[in-house]
Amino acid sequence: MERRGGMNVLVVDDEIGTRGYLAEMLRSFGGLDVREAVHGRDALEQMEAEPSRIVLTDIRMPVMDGLELIRQCRSRFPDVWFVVLSNFAEFELAQQALQYGARNYLLKATITRQEVEREIRRAFLHYEQAGEQQSAPFNANELIMVRNSLFHERLDGHIRNEELLRRADRFGVAAFDENKYLPPSKFAILEVERFEEWKDAKFQGRTDLAVYALSNVASETIRSWNESNELFHLGRNRFVALDLEETDDERHECKLREMLAVAKRYLALEASALSHCGFSGMDDFFEQVRHARERMDCFFYETEACVLDARTVRRPEAELDLLSFFQSAEGGGRIGLSGLPGLVETYFELLRHLGRPSSSAKADVQTLIRFIEKNGFSVPASLKAEVERLQAYRLSEYKSLFVKWLEEVGGADSQREEIVKALAFIHERYASKVSLEGLCAHVNLSRSHLSKLFKTSQGVSVMEYLEAYRLRQARLLLRTTKDPIAEVGERVGIGDVFYFSKVYKKHFGINPSKDR
Repeated sequence: MERRGGMNVLVVDDEIGTRGYLAEMLRSFGGLDVREAVHGRDALEQMEAEPSRIVLTDIRMPVMDGLELIRQCRSRFPDVWFVVLSNFAEFELAQQALQYGARNYLLKATITRQEVEREIRRAFLHYEQAGEQQSAPFNANELIMVRNSLFHERLDGHIRNEELLRRADRFGVAAFDENKYLPPSKFAILEVERFEEWKDAKFQGRTDLAVYALSNVASETIRSWNESNELFHLGRNRFVALDLEETDDERHECKLREMLAVAKRYLALEASALSHCGFSGMDDFFEQVRHARERMDCFFYETEACVLDARTVRRPEAELDLLSFFQSAEGGGRIGLSGLPGLVETYFELLRHLGRPSSSAKADVQTLIRFIEKNGFSVPASLKAEVERLQAYRLSEYKSLFVKWLEEVGGADSQREEIVKALAFIHERYASKVSLEGLCAHVNLSRSHLSKLFKTSQGVSVMEYLEAYRLRQARLLLRTTKDPIAEVGERVGIGDVFYFSKVYKKHFGINPSKDR
């Protein structure tokens, strides 16, 4: 290899044999200043004293692993050329290292002199093109990477504002001017739907390219609101969009819907947004982002491409014996086949009200299966297997499995298509005004015909079923929220608090004020 003075190379590995072998190989190339480190922290300390241009690092090491080394170097030394050394079993970690900014990975078991020399030549070429081993100004995409790295260093508490500003100034990143964060402002967190599928289809799984594409499109929109606005990658499919100096709720939400429409139009991406996250000052901004990040499970219980107000999102209810709770809320009566659809709807509404961590959703759905079986119904093994296999993006995906099963077990006589549509109409719109005339129009049947079919199928009239369903939802709200009784009544479609209390006691045998 042609000699090129001044190029520092650092080999990081806790195994002395591997480390020594690679170091000697690199020295034999000539023209390289080769150093060794036993773990990530050792490497970081050496680089603080004298930065290396090329780093070959193992992934699994004590004290500090290779991934953490690369992550910390992204904001301190973003132009370092990282090559990861991995084993076959570490393929996923090696891919994660590439997402963090590593240039390539080499398999320890099959590494050759030619492969190492090729990586060194690639690094030389990179620095030559940047101008004879001088750091070139970052291009637009590199600036996005550095900006996001600095954002995470501050968000995770690794650095304070002073160090954040120092590094931002050093790398020419203008996103962290303290003055622009001082006025009362808002931000939103975006959750991009099906981001992994889009990334795989459009960018061969390259997270960095997917982030660049979305950032460039969205940033153009948000900077039309305020030229100082920024978009930060929060991780995976989530992004933080600044709306600086905005305090008007309606205008803020309109802006967000505009940005979501732009993402759909130009990138064919749907996204949801957690809006109205207020802050004043840089410290408060990072604190509020941390709080909002903890509440992102709220999207799991909503429809896709929705906008939620962060101020109304409740903290999840994690500690609850769901089976006992649901049994008591349902009143313990025997459930017939015709009552199964309403029971399933009520249970999924309960899960939505509780907003428990999405990680518990599979177990919660399996609790529903246990409840159904305790009532004498046989749940097929195929449905249980589908629930176990499904990695749901939304709760509605679990619900659709039960809806399909209910359609199969209902039978043509007991669950005519018009009755299925009528039940779905009631379950979806019970909180608003529902009239028999409107329901007849929806299923395209006369009043008398629908009433007869419904009574035969469900054993009660349409309006009796509607009222009972509303009261079951009310009981769930009373037992899972601190909302006033009048507000609970309104939320289930019964606006008169006196009438609500009367029918509630008649149905459950207890006043709503005593049933909390």
